[in-house]
Amino acid sequence: MMNQINEIKVSVCVVTYNQEKYLAECLEKLVNQQTNFAFEIIVGEDCSTDQTRSIVQQYYEKYPDLIVPILHEKNVGALENIRQVYAQAKGKYIAHVDGDDIALEGKLQKQFDALEAHPECNICSHDVKNIDAESNVLDFQNWIYPAGKYTLFDLFKKMPFFAHSSKMFRNNILESEWNNLFSNPDILDIDIHFLNLQKGNIIHLGENLGLYRVNVGMSNVGKKVNALLPKGNIRIYEKGLNHFQTDKEKINILKKYYARAMLNCAYNYAVYDGDISKFREYLNYSLQQSKLNKLQIIFIIVSLVPQLFFPLLKFRSKGRV
Repeated sequence: MMNQINEIKVSVCVVTYNQEKYLAECLEKLVNQQTNFAFEIIVGEDCSTDQTRSIVQQYYEKYPDLIVPILHEKNVGALENIRQVYAQAKGKYIAHVDGDDIALEGKLQKQFDALEAHPECNICSHDVKNIDAESNVLDFQNWIYPAGKYTLFDLFKKMPFFAHSSKMFRNNILESEWNNLFSNPDILDIDIHFLNLQKGNIIHLGENLGLYRVNVGMSNVGKKVNALLPKGNIRIYEKGLNHFQTDKEKINILKKYYARAMLNCAYNYAVYDGDISKFREYLNYSLQQSKLNKLQIIFIIVSLVPQLFFPLLKFRSKGRV
């Protein structure tokens, strides 16, 4: 809980919809954050069909000086919910937290201190551990990255290397910029990161300060590939090529990253959908970006005999988890 009453320094922006199972724990961890600055917790509740709204109301009644509820009268969708919550933020910094994720002790203070100490950085992120629907910590695919300072270009090496709920950023995006970004109904977290990084770098804290819930959100659509994700990859890499167009060295490197990302999309279509046409489509995207390499040759062979190799890829993916 905030330790002194003064100007709001951090706006914690929580977006939630049908998360009655998780939201109370999320909010409880936030209201008990110990800081030497004032913060607010803005909760955008998108007309849930379960008891999520009543949980928001209970916390508002208990913590009226901390909780700022935005209770939509009709379902506005995830993107509009985020836009409206960000628009209400009074703080110098915004900390994004999804309603099913958990902030650990010290998160807000440590991120605030890092951004205060690094005015050249627009984002502060941190490591998180993955948890499942029952809050069990998972031992795979955790968001762990070396501590340090990173640029927009670094983001393309591992895109992204931090979870959205680990991000605190400067509240310096113009309303017109947010409106323009959110006018595209297909944007993803990475589009927001890209906009943030037009105005500074990333300072990443190599410390676990959060828990990120997996297999309950948009990336897990009936255990099939969500088409928004591979399309989002293409959109962001095209933005990157345009942004760095005057730097030939970076363009050449970026195209290699682009090609690798498209192979990953093709792989996911093979493993989760068994979709031969999509596999070949994203393989072709990869081949358009860089010269033929060993991995691409392997994928070409797979594309010729998918009925043989797709089951092998699926078996291999289970072994990796």
